[in-house]
Amino acid sequence: MGNTVKAGKARAGRWGDREASILDAAWTLIRERGFDHITMSEIAASIGLSEGSLYNYVPSKRDLAIRVSERWFASQTAALSETLNTLSSTQEKITLIIDRHIAMILDQPALFLMWIREVRATDAYLNSSSRDIFRNYTGLLRSTLKAARKQQEIRDEMSDDMMRDMIYGGAEHIAWTSIVQKRDKTFNSGSAAKTLSATYWRALKVDSESTEKNTLDARLTRIEAKLDQLS
Repeated sequence: MGNTVKAGKARAGRWGDREASILDAAWTLIRERGFDHITMSEIAASIGLSEGSLYNYVPSKRDLAIRVSERWFASQTAALSETLNTLSSTQEKITLIIDRHIAMILDQPALFLMWIREVRATDAYLNSSSRDIFRNYTGLLRSTLKAARKQQEIRDEMSDDMMRDMIYGGAEHIAWTSIVQKRDKTFNSGSAAKTLSATYWRALKVDSESTEKNTLDARLTRIEAKLDQLS
């Protein structure tokens, strides 16, 4: 089943209202019991539909997982983008991105597990709207890193993809470890994000000596070029 309905583009009118109520009901049940432990008939009953009528709106349980996930990441992207626009420091932006990602997983572990298993891990994902929506989400980090690279704040050794994988991979590992070890109720995502961000920042940032050396080297190169022209 292809990912045919993009979040943020809900259908209008009665059909759209019904679809929204289905996704709301599914969200609640998945959060309470996990995706594997709910049925389409339960979702239908919770909003006063027959199971047959539900399939007019959602063709399959996997399609339901796709739509819930897409709406979730679209809303996360919008909220994160709005807050990022209020920050000017690159390190603060990276800290916020890490904090929100860890907090999102800790707050909705069942939904995140559903996203990993039912959407991201499938063969159809690479050419799906879900991938586009997730790239919009991770694209906020890409944009932050691109701007920092343009300002010569960070090193050039690592590609944007590698930095993205390192930052999100570290955040996800920390969040899941906390859940598995049952520390998620007391875990401080903000503190963890600051520590992780500070560590990454020390590794990525261009130090002042390197900046001064690069500037000096560039000036010497220009002087040598001028001397060559005069000789």
